[in-house]
Amino acid sequence: MEAQHGNVKASIIQAAGRLFVDRGYHSTTIRDICAEAGVNLAAVNYHFGDKKSLYVAVINHYKDNAFKKFPLDHGIREGDSPPSKITSFVYAMVLRMFDKDSELPFGKLLVRELIEPTGELDHLIRDIFRPSFLKLSSLVREILGETATDQTVFLCSMSIVGQCLHFRHSPRLISRLNKKKRFSSKDIQSLADHISRFSLAALENYVPPKSTSPKG
Repeated sequence: MEAQHGNVKASIIQAAGRLFVDRGYHSTTIRDICAEAGVNLAAVNYHFGDKKSLYVAVINHYKDNAFKKFPLDHGIREGDSPPSKITSFVYAMVLRMFDKDSELPFGKLLVRELIEPTGELDHLIRDIFRPSFLKLSSLVREILGETATDQTVFLCSMSIVGQCLHFRHSPRLISRLNKKKRFSSKDIQSLADHISRFSLAALENYVPPKSTSPKG
């Protein structure tokens, strides 16, 4: 019986995930999810309570899968040089966003939440974005040096994240520019390599802006 309940719960999560990505949270109904999962309406209430609780469960499910497969320290070894650490971090971030092996890439859920916030964005920032960003910022500071200001570290870190988000957010624009409908696994590896190389070249040659005093 427990195994059967587990299968039903997993089917609901997978069906809800597909619909939340394709239609968004607000345009997806419990009835739609149950039809997609092949379960009765009472199943969602029994396993999750309501649509919002199901949505949170879906996000947490795929978040846990993504970070289990590609954790923050994925590929980073003790004694690695700062550039190697940045490269490993970028690879993990890009692969979490574009993972082709998952039944539902985690990045698509994040994109939907950023475009159409449901109220879970603050929780995502607290649990996912902030820890990840703080880790990246510490790696950026290793390259820029301790004399770099917090603002400089923040902007440089955001520039790295921004590249990843742009490629994840803008598939239609990118497909029209390079005439490719989707990224292959090889394309994703090349993208991660490009972002890390481009970012390292910028960081290693970064010239901080000169401070200016207000005229008085």
